[in-house]
Amino acid sequence: MISTIFFDFDGVLTTDKNGWYTTCKNIQKTIPKTKLQSIIDCYLKHTPNLSRGEISHQEMWPDFCDCVGENIDINILPQALANAPKNEKMLGLCKRLGQTYRLGIITDNNLARFNLLKTKWGLSRLFKVICLSAEQGALKTDQDLFEKALELAGVKAKDSVFIDNHEKNLTIPRQMGFKTFWHDHEKNDINLLVTRLQAWGIKI
Repeated sequence: MISTIFFDFDGVLTTDKNGWYTTCKNIQKTIPKTKLQSIIDCYLKHTPNLSRGEISHQEMWPDFCDCVGENIDINILPQALANAPKNEKMLGLCKRLGQTYRLGIITDNNLARFNLLKTKWGLSRLFKVICLSAEQGALKTDQDLFEKALELAGVKAKDSVFIDNHEKNLTIPRQMGFKTFWHDHEKNDINLLVTRLQAWGIKI
């Protein structure tokens, strides 16, 4: 019986497809003459290490600025990291589900960004289990991250659901026994998700 529903963060609880995309869009606002793709290319060089908690933004910033060709004030980072577009429809569904089920987040995210958003959005009030890649040193391509999420929730995979907007992130949890759902962030079809959850016996 399903007792716990885990959500990805970016592309599910937000409307942007990736956290790095949101961050780069926000950085571009401070250097509007620089092409967004150039910022993305330079930022992505550091994303895996940031998401595993192996480096900080302070450590990668000089190289990032050299790559972009701009001396960007690092003090713009808190605002760039803390702004993300909420998926209000999905969060509304979460509030309904949270009345009956334990909710959690499993996300590839860097520590600085997620801590800012966790505080700003009050995520811990609704999501009782938060499994962050930067804290665990593992990404969603690693089984370890999902095992840690189950451990934190005190639940088995067969009693859990994981929702993500990237199909590749569903392979490992599906193999572990999670019920999995691919959420198309462009369509953001909440009714489709509700139908699938109900088919699994989840009451909404």
